Amino acid sequence: MSGAALKFVLKALVSLGLIVFLLSRIELAEFLRVLGSARLSYLLIALAIYLVGQLFGSMRWALLAWPLGFKNSIKEFVTYYFIGMFFNLFTPSTVGGDVSRVYYLAQGATADRGGAWTGSTGYAIASVVTDRAIGMAVLVWIGAVAVLLFPDYALPLAVRYAVYGLALGILVGALLLPRAARFLQQANRSWARKLALVAQSYRGNWWLLVQTMLLSLLAHSIQAWMQLLVGQALNVELPWSYCFILYPLVGTFSALPVTLNGLGLREGSYLFLLRHINVDSEKAVAFGLLWLVIVALDSLIGGILFILRRSGTL
Repeated sequence: MSGAALKFVLKALVSLGLIVFLLSRIELAEFLRVLGSARLSYLLIALAIYLVGQLFGSMRWALLAWPLGFKNSIKEFVTYYFIGMFFNLFTPSTVGGDVSRVYYLAQGATADRGGAWTGSTGYAIASVVTDRAIGMAVLVWIGAVAVLLFPDYALPLAVRYAVYGLALGILVGALLLPRAARFLQQANRSWARKLALVAQSYRGNWWLLVQTMLLSLLAHSIQAWMQLLVGQALNVELPWSYCFILYPLVGTFSALPVTLNGLGLREGSYLFLLRHINVDSEKAVAFGLLWLVIVALDSLIGGILFILRRSGTL
């Protein structure tokens, strides 16, 4: 068995184990009753709002790609972004969507690179990685600030310290980036010099970084607010302040590369965090499942765009 196949099997086993554990924590009949009583109107609103958040994500990626020489329109970035959403969710790895974004962006690039980097694939990778990094950094910091500002929620100290430590590590890494760029520029390796060229494209462009962080803040805030809508659908009264703890922490935990696209880990995180504000286990697991359904349904739009693009219609 190859390394990739073994990794897939191990992740699938972890996801399966977590799902079995979650099922052991609930009464199935009550869980099905909770799902059946969910109010569709709130879920439909959440579906529409999630799309708005992803549009802001597309704009963030475009802002990061344009300084690297890409001339694609916002419409193209939105199309590639949604196709990436589809592959992120419906392929065994969360990097599947990133690979598709790199492929489409590099495929259509015709800008002159000045011989600094043969082809456009490297720059496309840099734009996607930077987009991911900024989105995750802002998500972690939202969670850390919310945990700090709302200390009355009885979260375990281990969770608090883990969130604070991760936020601090991101801040230190960001502060060290200029020094790392200078080091890479002097390194006698081609890949290091190429990374330095990418860093130079963003160097000194603080307004660009501020814009992308603000877009991330807006997108994540929208998705945090959506937790209220899912709660209303299940007759769960979530404090608005807890939504800014719940969504970032679930997003951070489920990003750990130990399951298939966060399956099981995401739902387990909802169970763990919602139980700390006395939400029944059945409603907590249903909450995680409905969130997955919302993301999956909106991601199917990317599948439709992928088919239209393959057929030449788009």
